[in-house]
Amino acid sequence: MSRPVRCRLDPVHQIVADAPSGGWRAVGSDPYFRILPPEGRRRHRGGWVRIRTDLAPLGPTKLVPLLYIDDGKGFREALTIPLERGEAGIDNLVHLPRRVRGLRLDPLSGAGGFTLGDVTLHHLGFPAACVEIARRLVARLPPDERSLPRLTARLAGLIRRRSPLALWRDFLDAAKPRPVPASYAAWIEAVEAPDRLSVPAMRADIAGFGFTPRISIVMPVYDTPKVWLEAAIASVRAQAYENWELCLCDDNSPSPHIWPMLRAFAAAEPRIKLHRRQLNGRISAASNDAMALATGEYMTLMDHDDAIPDNALYEFVRVLNDDPSVDFLYSDEDKVSVEGVRYDPFFKPDWSPEALEACMYTAHLALYCMDIVARIGGFRDECNGAQDYDFALRYTEHVRNVRHVPKVLYHWRAIPGSTAQTMDNKDYVIAAAVRGLEDRARRTGVLDHVRPSPYAGCFFLRRRIAGAPRVSIVIPSAGRDSVVGGRTVDLLVECLASIRAKSTYRDLEIVVVDNGDLRPATLDALDRYDARRITYGEPGFNVAAKMNLGAGATTGEILVFLNDDIAVITPDWIEAMLALLQIDGVGAVGPKLLFETGEIQHAGVSIVDATPDHVRRGYPGDDPGHFFSTVGNRNYLAVTGACLMVRRADFSALGGFDADYAVNYNDVDLCLRLWERGQRIVYCAQAELYHYESRNRARIVDPAEHERFRARWAARIPYDPFYSPWFEALPPTFELDPARF
Repeated sequence: MSRPVRCRLDPVHQIVADAPSGGWRAVGSDPYFRILPPEGRRRHRGGWVRIRTDLAPLGPTKLVPLLYIDDGKGFREALTIPLERGEAGIDNLVHLPRRVRGLRLDPLSGAGGFTLGDVTLHHLGFPAACVEIARRLVARLPPDERSLPRLTARLAGLIRRRSPLALWRDFLDAAKPRPVPASYAAWIEAVEAPDRLSVPAMRADIAGFGFTPRISIVMPVYDTPKVWLEAAIASVRAQAYENWELCLCDDNSPSPHIWPMLRAFAAAEPRIKLHRRQLNGRISAASNDAMALATGEYMTLMDHDDAIPDNALYEFVRVLNDDPSVDFLYSDEDKVSVEGVRYDPFFKPDWSPEALEACMYTAHLALYCMDIVARIGGFRDECNGAQDYDFALRYTEHVRNVRHVPKVLYHWRAIPGSTAQTMDNKDYVIAAAVRGLEDRARRTGVLDHVRPSPYAGCFFLRRRIAGAPRVSIVIPSAGRDSVVGGRTVDLLVECLASIRAKSTYRDLEIVVVDNGDLRPATLDALDRYDARRITYGEPGFNVAAKMNLGAGATTGEILVFLNDDIAVITPDWIEAMLALLQIDGVGAVGPKLLFETGEIQHAGVSIVDATPDHVRRGYPGDDPGHFFSTVGNRNYLAVTGACLMVRRADFSALGGFDADYAVNYNDVDLCLRLWERGQRIVYCAQAELYHYESRNRARIVDPAEHERFRARWAARIPYDPFYSPWFEALPPTFELDPARF
């Protein structure tokens, strides 16, 4: 068996020795060490590794240690492992990739003092790693759950409900460190805690409310460990808003402690209502029976092992008092470990119908109006496992006024075997979600297909295109060469060849807008690829005017504005985008664009402080983003004009692109004017193209154009409704930025 090896530490960046304390001091916002292999070794080994060190703060320093891994592509967020600190310091089990070119330790994300002992790595074989995983799983359980009989009963119950393969996957997943954003603990302390009123203060505020509806909390219960069931019910009883009822249905739990516990709670609390099923009906049936107990005007759903903070219902009712017409409310959420550590916050976008069709993003906590619930019916057996998702899809088809409450009002309990711990813990959930989405597509159009994405919990829904509208592609071009794939090419010719060779949509019209200086070989290519040429004869460079000119020469009812440095990846890119554009209320659609290297160039545009920028720019092409923000369809304020689809009627109604934005912001300005009319902008993750950006000219932002854009939009867009103000802004990474709080 291998022995632990002591590694060398190199304080590479923003870390200096602190002589008085004998420790270290971080002097910037990005301090880190390189973890060097022991003397005599050239590099680190991959596989299962137990990493240990004694890391402790000096004074009020907040430590959130991260382990970065270089697998040959450099240190990047996609290969980052959060390290948990216990009373004995850091003692984590991690799995390193096969190829490890370097390790980096970030002890914190800002300035502060700390001590750091020797870092040791103990490489474990697979059997030893399994023993260590099992030891850690047992240690996470409450003391009364660790006895051999209780462990045997728990395992037997899991075997009855889960396949051996799924259990094995759960077992290995349980060893993975939880993705704790480096600044989330700091965010809780700096933002959430000061903003949260005390219970007496909330109740004083509630006394002045003109509207205090009863809220029914629907909770199906099945075989819940005692400690988590007690915690869930205690969190409801601790609510500052007191006009609630808790509707509990025991789904014939085999554990003998469940029903006596529930009866004791009901005897002590008159707002708790009980029902016990004589036969196990699974979660849809139990949820329906719990909902049948409800007498409130509004309903919310809660899992039997989760928790809500004491301000949860108060925050919802406060919104209802501001605007009684709101008929759907949802909040942000996070996860909480069995040790009580909060992590993995989900700061959600404002109402995003297309995002809901990609994943169950509204989830918890959500408030439903019982009038609409009565109209749509309850939970469906055929969607067991994804019954909440199917319910939300049906419910939101009837809503008129949706509000997002940007506060963390729900804590998923991450215990082994739960969907909070890993999105694919329950295989049947995927099939159930697909059924719910297929029915959604049929109710709201004609189903083409619904497919699970490679990322469990994210889906590709596509409706069938109505008719066969002509699509006109407008390409402004200077007809220049560039190096692509190691060879010099005519960008426009390559773009045309790609469209014609790879696109599966048939009725495509291509109009090229040039400056009158295309070379003979390029002109021959236009004929070869059936592209019409329009010449822009005005002096100076004005891409907005060129696109307007090209649009005026087209005949299609659908317009696609395309840069000449684009190459098609997914052959059905037009179909994917057009299926979204035909949804009622959608004004413009843009695809995923990748650099030649395969990294993300465009996956939507955020606008913070009246400055547009591409989200997750430079991240790996298969990066899932923030809760599928990169791999699922999603609403944004804007998409890029490098590839933008819009209806001709809408484009004409707006007067086209604003030609005063000759180079920059004309695309974002167009999207914002559509959004201002009440139309949605959609990022289409299912359409992928290469964008050889800046190959044909340098990216230059004219300060005058930026000032004009700010003057026009700063007051109208004080914040981006689809991007949390707590995230990094420039560039927008969907990662918490301590500098913003």
